Amino acid sequence: MKKRTVLTLVGLSLTITLLILFRVNFVKGIRSWESKVLGTLIVLAAIMMLYIAYKAVIKRFSKGALKKEDYALLFDLESKEQSGELEFYFTIEQEKQVVFSILNAKMEAIKVLQDKAFSSGGHIVRFDSNDLENGTYFYCLETDNQKTMKKMVVQHDNLTV
Repeated sequence: MKKRTVLTLVGLSLTITLLILFRVNFVKGIRSWESKVLGTLIVLAAIMMLYIAYKAVIKRFSKGALKKEDYALLFDLESKEQSGELEFYFTIEQEKQVVFSILNAKMEAIKVLQDKAFSSGGHIVRFDSNDLENGTYFYCLETDNQKTMKKMVVQHDNLTV
């Protein structure tokens, strides 16, 4: 059923329940044990309907949620400017084929560091940045269902021209 239909039915049944409860307990002014039992049963039925509606709404809203275990998490490098040997760290929840590469500023792959299946857990990919000229680069992690990139600036010396 659609969410709107479920909510309408629950609201309508709650309204009818409250009307019956009011009629049984307060219109005649008679407080017999039968009316107390019937009132209690009606309240319990209303609570159960609200619980069912709550579960249906939660199920509906979580329908398109992403599953964390299906994706790798790529972490940032420790400093803004990079030089020398770099350590790229990522984690995955299940074994996956991962392609880890370096891209230039034009988003063209210039070096593939790893192209293999990684087991679940944390992994470090090492790279010597001395092969690169000073400038802006991206490191990219790619699996069958995602592609994640992060920016890095390679600066081998602190001298300015």
